[in-house]
Amino acid sequence: MTFKTKLLLITILPLIALSLLIGGASYYQARGLIATQTQALEARILAAKRQEIRNYISLALTAIDRIYDEEPGGRDAAQTQVKQIINNMTFGEDGYFFVYSLDGTNLVHPKLANLVGGQWWDLQDPEGDFVIQNLIDTALKGGGFHEYVWHKPSTGLVEEKLAYAVILEKWEWMLGIGLYTGDIALEVDAIRADFASSIRQTVFVVFAITLGAITVAGTLIIGVRFSEQRFADSKLKELTNRIFEVQEQERKRVSTELHDSISQLLISVRYGIEMIQSEASKTPDLRAHADKCLRILDSTISEVRRISRDLRPSVLDDMGLATALISLGKEFETQSGIRVDVSAERCRDRLSDAAKTAVYRLVQEAMTNVARHSGATHVDINLKVGFHTLNLKIEDNGCGLPSPLPVNAGLGIRNMRERMETHNGFLQLQNVAEGGTRIKVTMPLDKTAKKQHHDG
Repeated sequence: MTFKTKLLLITILPLIALSLLIGGASYYQARGLIATQTQALEARILAAKRQEIRNYISLALTAIDRIYDEEPGGRDAAQTQVKQIINNMTFGEDGYFFVYSLDGTNLVHPKLANLVGGQWWDLQDPEGDFVIQNLIDTALKGGGFHEYVWHKPSTGLVEEKLAYAVILEKWEWMLGIGLYTGDIALEVDAIRADFASSIRQTVFVVFAITLGAITVAGTLIIGVRFSEQRFADSKLKELTNRIFEVQEQERKRVSTELHDSISQLLISVRYGIEMIQSEASKTPDLRAHADKCLRILDSTISEVRRISRDLRPSVLDDMGLATALISLGKEFETQSGIRVDVSAERCRDRLSDAAKTAVYRLVQEAMTNVARHSGATHVDINLKVGFHTLNLKIEDNGCGLPSPLPVNAGLGIRNMRERMETHNGFLQLQNVAEGGTRIKVTMPLDKTAKKQHHDG
């Protein structure tokens, strides 16, 4: 190492270290401050919303108090008058009161007239919450808040809603009111974005000053030519590292596809041959088993060609993920003799092609592991498409996983985890109490493709 290089390092390294320390400390302290302040702000806004809801419900109770207590003209006339009063008590663009009887029948709904008179006891919101049941239960417990999602009248979109329900005990009515809380998240996100912008500016200033000092030091020590050479060397090193990275990614991709695809079909051939060997002496349909093995070999050749073309499961392109999983379950059941039940909801365009391939490959790998290691007689595959996430569960009745699970649990499990992480998904392996293995997968859906729901 030359003297100039040593002098350059002695001058520059402390500046770099100091700037990283200051920038890092400022960044993480500011991030902590942002989190604390935004949480406090969100809590204050939510508290204000709750108080606003209480005030509105008190106003409604005051408006109907005399009629409710005295029932002028009889109970039917009083109830009709109260319904009219509550129906007319709207506030803002999306604020209204609603009334249900304790059996879930809607009595008042100013915004959705089609609900009035209907029995909605089993009504669920898009996230599976039994809205009317829970509101009535909350009211019967003395009144309180309940959160769920509901269609916002002004936009027609499903948004989070905070409701407050009380009981009109004499009439066996539940009176409720709610406010949409989506604006809270928007307000907090805007404040958080302002804070984050300030942090970026501060860090930028710190590193800009450091960069200026480094530039001056480098110029004074070795001049412009050395700086240009250093810059060129740095870019060349980045390019070399990028080439290696691309090579490793390609090798990993090919290795994963070969393991997940060819392995499945070769194992199917093995099962077919074993069946022929064990049944040859007593089964008259030996020729049928042989033909089946030949068809599987043909499928293997087709699979190799498919991988060389696009590394894309053709069944997904032709029929979609749900149908492809059902077909996979039937084929596995035929080849292995293990009963497979598949329940799969269609995800349509809410999942990218690459994500669908990842889910399909994961199920393939899981079924291979069941056949190889579990000794199971039954496998259950359940795919549900929620409002924000896709949930996959694969459960067998075999011997379960070793406890604790080894760190290097095998290429198959590693590939499954890597596939899910690539699409921001999460994979969980666990033993079932009754015996067997359960695989749970959660994967976010495409936010740009909203799932359609009915009101409620």
